[in-house]
Order: sequence, then C-alpha cells, then structure tokens
Amino acid sequence: MIQLWKLSAANAMLLVVHRSPLRRVFLVFVLVFSGAAVCAAAPTPTPTPTPPPGQLDTTFVPAPGTNDAVNVVLPQPDGKVIAAGRFTFANNVARNRIARFNFDGSLDTTFNPGTGADGEITAAVLQPDGRIVVAGRFTSFNGFTHNRVCRLNADGSVDQSFGLGNGINNAALALALQSDGRIIVGGQFSQVDLAQRFNLARLNTNGSVDLSFDPVNGPNGDVNAIVIQPDGRIVIGGTFIGYNGSARGGVARVMGTGALDSSFDSGVGTGGNVFALALQHNGEIVLGGRFVQYSGTNRTFIARVFGDGSLDFGFNPVPSDWVQSFAVEPDDRILVGGFFTDINGSGRNRIARLNTNGSVDLTFDPGAGCVGSLTNDATQVDSIALQQFGRILVGGIFTSYDNQLRDNIVRLFDNAASFQNLSARAHVFTGQRVLIAGFIIEGSENKTILLRGIGPSLASFGVPAPLADPTLYLLDHTGALIAANDNWKATQQAQIQATGLAPSNDLEAAILVTLSPGAYTALVQGKAMTTGIALAQVYDVDPNLNSRPTNLSARAFVGTGTDVLIGGTIIGGNAGSLLRVLVRALGPSLASAGVTTPLADPTLSLRDANGNVIASNDNWKNSQQAAIAATGKAPPNDSESAILGLLAPGNYTAIVAGKNGTTGVALIEFYSLP
Repeated sequence: MIQLWKLSAANAMLLVVHRSPLRRVFLVFVLVFSGAAVCAAAPTPTPTPTPPPGQLDTTFVPAPGTNDAVNVVLPQPDGKVIAAGRFTFANNVARNRIARFNFDGSLDTTFNPGTGADGEITAAVLQPDGRIVVAGRFTSFNGFTHNRVCRLNADGSVDQSFGLGNGINNAALALALQSDGRIIVGGQFSQVDLAQRFNLARLNTNGSVDLSFDPVNGPNGDVNAIVIQPDGRIVIGGTFIGYNGSARGGVARVMGTGALDSSFDSGVGTGGNVFALALQHNGEIVLGGRFVQYSGTNRTFIARVFGDGSLDFGFNPVPSDWVQSFAVEPDDRILVGGFFTDINGSGRNRIARLNTNGSVDLTFDPGAGCVGSLTNDATQVDSIALQQFGRILVGGIFTSYDNQLRDNIVRLFDNAASFQNLSARAHVFTGQRVLIAGFIIEGSENKTILLRGIGPSLASFGVPAPLADPTLYLLDHTGALIAANDNWKATQQAQIQATGLAPSNDLEAAILVTLSPGAYTALVQGKAMTTGIALAQVYDVDPNLNSRPTNLSARAFVGTGTDVLIGGTIIGGNAGSLLRVLVRALGPSLASAGVTTPLADPTLSLRDANGNVIASNDNWKNSQQAAIAATGKAPPNDSESAILGLLAPGNYTAIVAGKNGTTGVALIEFYSLP
C-alpha cells in the first residue's frame, strides 16, 4: 500500500512510504562513498538491553489464560492476539473456543463471540481485512448453524455473508489463505456443501465451494496441515498414504486445480501422521509429526525435504516425542513445538529452536519450558507464531513456562536480528528536492522519538558542501504540522541534551516528541532556501519494547558525484543470527505520486561497514527476480532496483545513483522480511 503526504506549501512534495518492519533506531550512521567509511559526528547511545531468546515475556500476563487447550495463536497487526482451541474460559471470562487478548495479556472485551463455537476450533486464519476464518469440529457459532467452518468479523460477531449452506460433513482440521483470498481447507470429511470433496477443498471468498478446485479422490486420509508456496502450489500433510491413486505418504503437493503435482514425489514418505509443515525461504519443506522414517530412511518425528520431495539427508534432529507445530524465522531457523522433552540430547521441554542445519540452537533457552496440564492431556505445544517487536506466541496444553504460571498461552522474547538504525544523506535543494523521511509508530503505546537534521558538523568528516543551517519539520499522516525546529537549542535544549544525542553544532535541528501510533513524515530543508548536503535521522530514545518506529524510507534528489542518495542501517542481534533484508531504489514509479522529475533509471549498491560492495543492481529483474517477486514487494517499474539478502549483525550502507550520470528524485527503502 502506498501512502502519500503533502509536506509543505511548496506543494507536490510527496513521500512514498511502504509498510515494512524496521526495529529500534539508534544513532550510528555509516556514510560510504568511493570506498571511504565515515561515521556521523555524534556519540553512540547505549542500546536498551534485550532479553535473551526463549526468556518469558513478563509484559504479557494473561490472568490466568485459558481453561483448556489453545490450538491456534494468531497475532494481529495491532499487537492483539487471537487464541482458539478447546477452552470455554479465557482469563476467567466465558469464551467458548475463541478469545482475543490485548498486547499485555488482558482479555480484549471489544471482541465478543457471544456463545461462541459449540465444539473445538482446530484452525484459524486472519484475513487482511481483520476478519477471521475458523474451522474445527463445531456445528454452530453463537447460535447460528455453521458446520465446521465460519467467518467472524473483527469484533467477534458472525459474518453472515460467509456461508456454506450445508457446510462440511466432518472435522475440518487445517486452513490456509491464498493470496487471492480463497481458502484451502483440509480435514477428515467427504462432502463440502454436498459437493464430494475427500479431505481437501477450496472455498471462494464468500464461503461457497470453489468447483474449479477438484482433487477428485484426493488424499485418502486426514489432512492436518497446509502451507502455500509463493508460486501458489499447495503442500499438504496428514495421515494419508495416497493422493488420487498415487502413493504419497504423509505429504503431497497439489496444483491450483486440485490435481497432484507429480514433480513433488514423496513416495511412501512418512507413512502418514504429519501434523505440522513449514516452508523455508530456499524452498525446502519441514515436516513434523508422529513418524520414524521418510522413504525408508530413519527420521524421528521431523524431516526436511527438497522441492522435489526427496529427503534432505543433512538435516536430522531427533526429538524425543511428537512434533506438533513450527514457525520459521526470517533467517530460516525453525521454532519447534510438540510433546518432546529433548532434541538431540539437549533438554528442551516442548519448545526449541533449531539452526538451519538441524542442530539445537543453544542461544534459545526456554529454561524449564512448558510443563503441567489442567486436563488429562499430556503437556504439549500446539501452535507457535512470530509476533512483532521480536516476540514469540505459544499455545498448547501447559500450566507454566520456565516455572512461571501461564495457562495454555505464553509469550517469549525472540531477539532475532533486527534493524537498529536507519538514516539518510542527500543534497538538499528546494521544492521537490528537499530531504524527506517517513516512519510509522507501530504498537499500542506511545513512543518517544528524537529527530535530527544534521548539516554543518558533516564538514569535519570530509563531506563537501554541507547544508549550513538545516531546518526540521514533523508532520502527521494528514500533513498537519506537529513540530518544527531551526536551531536545536532554541527549544527543548535540556531535554535533548539528556538523551545524549544532542547535535554537535548549534545550527543543526532536533525535535524530541512523544508520538501515538500512526504515520509521520520528517522534512529537512535549508533555512532561507539554502542548499547543501544534510543527514536526516530518527531515533528511538524510549526503553519501551512494546512499540517501535518502523517503515522508514527516504526521498531526495539524486545528483552526480557525491550528490547521491545514501541510506545507512545497523543490524543488531545475536551472533549467528541473520536478517532477510530487501533494499529498494525507486524512481520512475514516483511520477504517479506527483513527482515531476523522478530518477529515470536508479542503480543501487549495498556495502558493508568497510565500504566493500556486497551486492549491486540496476534493473531488479536482472537478478533475483523470482525471489524478489515472492516477497510481494517487487518494485513497480522494471527500471527500478532491488537487492535481497541475508545480512549478519553489523553496519550497512546503500547508495542510489542514476544510471549513466542521470539525475532526478528517488526513494530508498529498507525492508525487514519475515
């Protein structure tokens, strides 16, 4: 989604901001040009300590949680959490099989499902519009007949526009949402609204049966798990040993028509009993369940296969008991949940993280892990999901996590690699050629931000023609002015000094402000229409980990020589962690946003802290086309540039220039990808 803001009376000065999950922003900015690395003139603040991965997040305190199993945890973009399963109470309030928790773990009373489902919910998916599709063993929801599948509005009420007539004639156990909004459903059934469908079907967006998806005899056993590949092909896992007459043990891949994809051949596979599936970014598929072999090779409860269905022999974790759930992190490490108490001899009670080679990630330490049960069921982890702000949601059957009371739902710290800084440097001119930065405060709480417009102090680092007297403006998403500053000591001097991030030159600008969640724009220009090179920076100076500035982009005029557009970022994280990053340089597509002189053909290079080129790109389709397209964030114009990479913690710089010395307005963006 592209959002545009009018930025000043000069009119037509627009910033294009795309939603992207950037993390905490600190000060250090590496300016790299012609192989030289220069740090901006300022002290480096001490980052707020981040709890180690696997540690209990004590800011999420359900009181006490649910009275029975949580089969599904679904994080919402606003930080709230949908939980669904077998329970009838959530935080001691009647909630039949589904509830929503606030970010702090309190019950969200604005989500009211009424009498809820009359049977267990085994699967749920969140649509982009906030509506929730649920499936399971129920036959009614809040008094309305809905056989095994139903859609709820964002407030928990039944969406009566989603109807299946006679519904599904037996248990629905798995759901997956296609990019076009259609829904794949799997389970243990033979009819969907009286149409013959054996254990696998597709629903249209209104809930009707999609007759164009016809598996014929389909899988000959239960379908417990479904994942959809970026190319639209559908991977299913379950207790089946065949698909429409072809041998497929426990896992199969299906085309968009419902026909078996013969290019993925698992043969006898696991022999059935696959309960969890996960896709890694390289196309490999991880299987979890109750099995002891894959195609005749020993594999205990977990295996990984290539895109053709053949076994990855180099991946062989050995959990002590069944695997029920997965979540894949951006760097392809794998969170695993189930009944086990150790993996590869390392004690891990029901939850662990695996490195990409299958070894136990010892940096992720759940301590005593999940123990206890309020029912006669064994302790288990049934659902894992990644939440924003570096959190992990876990649902299942347990009464404590690492010796702290938590009934069936808990949140952990992840501490995966993340952005910790993003700044932008460009030559500031006038009109549409000023330096513009946009960001979004994400979360449910306010955030204190320091903005800086740096100019004169850049001279001491060899930057030619620095902006002599930068001015700084902060606007909200409507374009309304929130704050402005010329010389930072003129207002808020004591408060800005207290952050330890005061500009080193009195003529430089700064704004310290507490902002509610939403979209904002910062504008750096020269006083009295002066021009020169300037640096725009946004800092998170608030220790609150439950909200963050995200979605930083920068737009400026790209000239030649040293007058290019430079963006810098620091990635923080544990040793061994990696962050999937997409960097984009846009030019031609800015014309549709009212930019009159867009850069016709931007080029992009990505460099490390020493100025070494890691990757470069001219037109994004020239390299990594399929991988970039799969992110859903491909540049809209073929002449625009993009680089996709896995980056270790450290300092990075991206440079946008015009091909063959051309000039114009361009936009640089850093995306942290799931």
